[in-house]
Parts: sequence; C-alpha cells; structure tokens
Amino acid sequence: MRKVVGISQKTRRAWLDAGLDLLVQTTNEAELRELLDKYLIDDLPGKESRAKSAGIVLRIWSSIPPKRVSIRDRALALLPQISGQERIWLHWGMAALAYPFFRDTAEVVGRLLWLQDSFTTKQVQNRIVPVWGDRTTVTEATQKLITSFIEWGVLHSSRPGHLEPSERLRTDNEELELWLLHALLAANPADEIELNQLWRLPESFPFCYSLSVADIRGCGDLEIHRQGFDMNMVVIRK
Repeated sequence: MRKVVGISQKTRRAWLDAGLDLLVQTTNEAELRELLDKYLIDDLPGKESRAKSAGIVLRIWSSIPPKRVSIRDRALALLPQISGQERIWLHWGMAALAYPFFRDTAEVVGRLLWLQDSFTTKQVQNRIVPVWGDRTTVTEATQKLITSFIEWGVLHSSRPGHLEPSERLRTDNEELELWLLHALLAANPADEIELNQLWRLPESFPFCYSLSVADIRGCGDLEIHRQGFDMNMVVIRK
C-alpha cells in the first residue's frame, strides 16, 4: 500500500499561527474550518487551494488521533509562556506527528546538513523517493515542503539552487524543549532512541537544545533505561 504524502501545498507559518489562535477559541472542527477559510481568503482566493491549505493546518492542530491529544493539549498549555517566534517549536513537533512525510523530509535535510554546509532540493528528493516512491506527488511535495521551511525561516538560499540552515533556534523555556523532544520521539518510527542521540535528532535540525541528562530524567513524559553495559536509551513513559 502506498504511503499517503498528504502535503499538497506550501504552508505559511502565519497560517499555522492563525489555526493555533483559532483553536484556543473553539475546538469544533466545523467552526475552525469556517473561520480558517475566512482568514485564508485574501492569501488564497481559489476555493480549492484554500480548502487544501486549511486541511493541512487542521490536520496538524485539530484532527488529532486520540493518542496524540495529550501532546497537543500540552502544546496549547505552553502558549501563554512563550513568544510568538517560539511557536515554531510547537508547529514543528505537531507537523512531525501529523505528517510522517514532514518528519522524513526534515530528517533527510538534517542528515544532509551533518555531511555538508548546503544542499539542493534534488538531493532531498533523491533520498525521499526510495522511501516514499517515485511519484510526482512525492517530488512536488518535497519541493513545497522545502519552500515552506524557507518561509518559516529555518532554511535560506545564499546562492541559486543551494540551501543552507539559518541560525539554530534557542529558547529559555525548558518545558518547550522537552515538549519538542517528546513530540519528535512520538513521531519517530523507532520505539526508543539512544540518549546521546536525542539532542542530535536530524529531524530537529533547526533547534538548539540546552537540556541536561538530569532534565531528561526529571521529565514526566520521558524515561531513561540502560541497555547492555553502557548504553542509555530514551523511551516515552507509559
């Protein structure tokens, strides 16, 4: 069975912010869709493109599987504590949970940036296609997602066709850092991750963490256990 890509439009960060603000007002999805449609009409006069973009925003923030609702609700609880710029930490984690294609593309970008200072969209597509299939929807979605990353400010182009990471994002809010790590661990297909790799998850390439091992141990959502003689693994606490 083919995996569903689900990302058919470039998504502006302001649209995600709007969806988040509306969610604070109402959790009724029909009302959210109507309000979001009104918000998007100036940017997207076409009804079809507006509906697709609204669908992406709603899938990230509203159409949440029951097992993810607690993560989303903790994100909402963080809103009064963070700045508008810091909201990208929340959008990133929720998008990774909502769209495996988002997580996989971010991981590919992160791995490329481990190896080199810049990359091309074609290099990302060449690594995504073997996993998601050689389909037009896959190559187009990769392009749209990379364009979204640029609009969100986590990538930039210093020369034609080549993309580089922007300055990594930092926060003084320890809870926000822990929340993102929890969300990315929940989105990861692996059941557990080596502790030493937790701060270096390639899919979290835009972010810089200041957490210590003690912070991870003190997190109610994460648990550390020893595997073998000298390897510590992190899992989501059940």
